[in-house]
Amino acid sequence: MLLNVLLMIVSIALIIVCLLQGGKSEGIVNALTGQSSNLFAQQKERGAELILTRITTGLAIAFFVIAILIRMG
Repeated sequence: MLLNVLLMIVSIALIIVCLLQGGKSEGIVNALTGQSSNLFAQQKERGAELILTRITTGLAIAFFVIAILIRMG
């Protein structure tokens, strides 16, 4: 019961954090249309984007761990 509630909270938080992240589709559009872009350039995330990426990763790991624990128990 507690794990189910925790899974719902993590799921909602994961959806919200994913929606807050900026889109990265600009590089794909430029690659398909042939416009010059730095699609393959190394760009490091900074500031809020880095924090959101790390939170997303942590929530995704928590989601899978909780889902596995629910399935096992």
